[in-house]
Amino acid sequence: MRVVLCAPPIMDRFEDTLESIAMDAHRECPPYGMYLLRAALLQAGHHVDFADLIALGTSSVQGFSAEIDRADLVGIGATSMSWPTAIEVLKQIRRRRPDVPVVVGGIHPTMFDQYVLSAFPVQFVVRGEGEAAIVALANALAGPRNFHEVPNLSWKTDDGVVVRNSIEKLIRKDELTDFPVPDYGDLPDRVYQALSIESSRGCVFDCSFCSTSYRRTWRGIQPEEFVDRLEMILPHVPRTSAGHIHIIDDEFSMNVKRATRIAQIISQRGLDAGLVYDSRANDICDEAYVEAMAPHTVQFLVGAECGYDEGLALIGKGTTCAKLEEAARILRKFGIADRADFSFVLGLPWEGRTEVERTIAFATHLHATYGVRVLLQWYCQIPGSRLWDEAARKGLVTEAMYDEFGFFSNYYLFQSGVKIPTADIYAISDKVAAVRTVSQAVYKGRNMIEYAFPEPVAKYFPRILETFQQNGLASLRQVAGPGSQAARREIPVETPKAAPPGERIGIPLRHFHGVHDKGAVT
Repeated sequence: MRVVLCAPPIMDRFEDTLESIAMDAHRECPPYGMYLLRAALLQAGHHVDFADLIALGTSSVQGFSAEIDRADLVGIGATSMSWPTAIEVLKQIRRRRPDVPVVVGGIHPTMFDQYVLSAFPVQFVVRGEGEAAIVALANALAGPRNFHEVPNLSWKTDDGVVVRNSIEKLIRKDELTDFPVPDYGDLPDRVYQALSIESSRGCVFDCSFCSTSYRRTWRGIQPEEFVDRLEMILPHVPRTSAGHIHIIDDEFSMNVKRATRIAQIISQRGLDAGLVYDSRANDICDEAYVEAMAPHTVQFLVGAECGYDEGLALIGKGTTCAKLEEAARILRKFGIADRADFSFVLGLPWEGRTEVERTIAFATHLHATYGVRVLLQWYCQIPGSRLWDEAARKGLVTEAMYDEFGFFSNYYLFQSGVKIPTADIYAISDKVAAVRTVSQAVYKGRNMIEYAFPEPVAKYFPRILETFQQNGLASLRQVAGPGSQAARREIPVETPKAAPPGERIGIPLRHFHGVHDKGAVT
């Protein structure tokens, strides 16, 4: 069985061209889920061609035409953020091969499998964890074609009826190591900053804004077994541009004793492993853990989220501002505070300007006092979270909103979550700009406070519109004068400067409301 797997990047349209954005513009690490599915298929004896479009920075599959022509199955993995690109890839495949079976997987098709099968020319959707399912599907296509036996599969019969097979039990923690370590031997040279690997799957918490899969469940690989797998990919680290390894767990330190033991084994074996990972503030309060991890830490993210305890309780974060500050203090004690990114979400649905400013004040305090980096991102409605589900029940959002490029800059979608008036968003942004100016004076050449103005506001409500309201003027021509260049082009003259593609839409490099690009393993 010849299989082509496609990994589409997160993209958006700028001046009629598609550009990779956010983490895929920076190509931080390979899409682990797709590389894992490839390894599972190869282990089962299937031939696999891999179209890593993230590495190529494109939505075009033209370079894989010969492989698609020979394919018996094409698989596409997608998150909600990369779903419009996945549709572009699907269109190209269908133009070239209207007959080839297509399976889509990943968190977005998992959530909306019936919609995807009804609205798009695909035969199969793998829901949830895909390692066993993709192999079973390939075997079924190569043999008796009994799709009823394929776990986690949604599919269309010949007469268009959607069948949803049962979801198998989650892969047990002792089974995670049954699947091979992805082979990065043919990874494009120095395209990705780091390699990717997982040490656990899931999270025991259920934060209201988070769209990570497998909340309220967590499965960790035994420390020795994980370090064995880590050691297997170390020879390929020189193929990366930064020489790091990104542990893509939702929370690496969910079991802090296990994480500490992993660090100790790495030290005992004398491995040179520069790690990037996510860690909880409560776990960082364990000094033994921080001390053990410090020698191996390149960068890590702490999901701080709110700067006031009431907000943390509404999120369900399981921490407090006091715990966040204690974590920052301990990081400074062990000399790795400047490697920590404390990520905060602004404009959660219950927040007004007062709450957002409390968060910014607390974030600024942590930065000024302990020297941690701060990421400030505006809330965005991404499917999969409890907040998105609540908005969907109210009829404010639907899955169809994510089919087309541009939803990142959709003002309606932005305002379905963020209830703060535009004037207050500008006032908040001015405060952040002032804080950043002070920080840059202290940390010359380092961006220690990362913030992106919300693109939907910049696009539809540029600052010059405040002049309209203040002066009662009706058009840009009246403000700029009928002969001015701004009036002729009808462009805002005070719109915030466009950010680089990776910083557009306010998405920090590694974190977006708990969404990690794990490809088809959801």
